[in-house]
Amino acid sequence: YWMYSILIEDEFGMSRDELMERLKERGIETRTFFIPMHEQPAFLNLGLFKGERYPVAERLGKQGLYLPSSSGLRKEDINYICQVIKEVSGK
Repeated sequence: YWMYSILIEDEFGMSRDELMERLKERGIETRTFFIPMHEQPAFLNLGLFKGERYPVAERLGKQGLYLPSSSGLRKEDINYICQVIKEVSGK
């Protein structure tokens, strides 16, 4: 698999950005989902989008993050990532 992605729902108790910061403090790198195409300057400059709204893409762009993924990721690493997410969420 290329990327392991999760969505941070409102019920989680913190925003995606807050979770990313908490994971970073524990040595876990993450990154946000890709910016929706209709919000990317390159596509806007080409005139491909004219102010349309794409609520699903916008939601994914605001709430999604990618967890670490690598062919070198060990089971212990995955367990640590899961443990930290549980700890910081209080669940």
